[in-house]
Amino acid sequence: MTPVEAAARRPLVSIVVPVYKVEEYLPRCLDSIVNQSYRPLEIIVVNDGSPDGCGDIMRDYASRDERLKLIFQENAGLGAARNVGVAAATGEFVCFIDSDDYVAPDYVSRMIRLTRRRGADVVICNFFFELPSGVKIPFPLMTAHRSLTGEQAGRRALDLLTIPTFAWNKLYRRQLFVDGAIAFPSIYYEDVATVAQILARAERVAVTHKPLYYYCFRKGGITGNFQGKNVRDYLRAVNIIRHFIWDEGLWLEWQRPYRGFLRRVETQLVVSIQSRLDLPLRDRVQASRMASREIRRLRAAPSSSPKGPDHGLDLDAEDVFRDLVPRGDAPRKAGPRLPRFLTLGRRRVR
Repeated sequence: MTPVEAAARRPLVSIVVPVYKVEEYLPRCLDSIVNQSYRPLEIIVVNDGSPDGCGDIMRDYASRDERLKLIFQENAGLGAARNVGVAAATGEFVCFIDSDDYVAPDYVSRMIRLTRRRGADVVICNFFFELPSGVKIPFPLMTAHRSLTGEQAGRRALDLLTIPTFAWNKLYRRQLFVDGAIAFPSIYYEDVATVAQILARAERVAVTHKPLYYYCFRKGGITGNFQGKNVRDYLRAVNIIRHFIWDEGLWLEWQRPYRGFLRRVETQLVVSIQSRLDLPLRDRVQASRMASREIRRLRAAPSSSPKGPDHGLDLDAEDVFRDLVPRGDAPRKAGPRLPRFLTLGRRRVR
């Protein structure tokens, strides 16, 4: 086989990059993508109504690299931007890279190689936490086996740590989104609600423990206060997973990991609520108790199965957690800051 023939047989990979208020970091992200050692790329950059200079940066890169496909839309959130990118993708595989993160030069080549060697529909890589100081810390808990069935990987994703439910750090066969009519919901923790579903629909999932993705913490890029919407949306994400398990006939087989998942979610919620030191202790205790009550309710099988992109968003917790919304412009004391994989308070601002 000639080099030209070999290149022609390499599958096209679509990379979806949602963009919002990342003018300072977008060039680093795009540089890491356009300089990939794997060249057959379709780079779909979705400007989600970013009010800064991101649009000009995108146009500059597109003028120099014809592989870039630019999409501009009004601000609709991270989940919607990813959905638009997937809808525009034509590659055999698709992956997501957050626009304030970046990837190793061989990120795509290593991932695509594993799709061939292990016949995988999804490939998962380890990643670095990169602190504002530049210090890089590899994620220490990626202990999943290197080859799993999709059903095994879906169950392991409920563990949250051995297979974190981030949309990024994964390469997906695009047909999984098409055949399963999978879309990210318009909530925080949209990846928590979606990734387990995608994994469970795969035939085979491959895992590499080598860190290839750089998840960057940045000043001003994440919220400092855990609010009622965080609680509501995480519970809604759990509800979506609950409906998926029920609808797919996995309720009995997944009971043990699902119950463990609920226990971890409850712990995360209580820790994050108690970190709101600007609130009276009485309010924090009440909110924690109500969060625990909602978790207990989510242990039961769902009574109905609403469909659509916001599948399962029938959880009404507005009144329960209203006191977690910041009160006016009163000064707030910062609560303890924990890594995103241990708490819900550190979310990128959208």
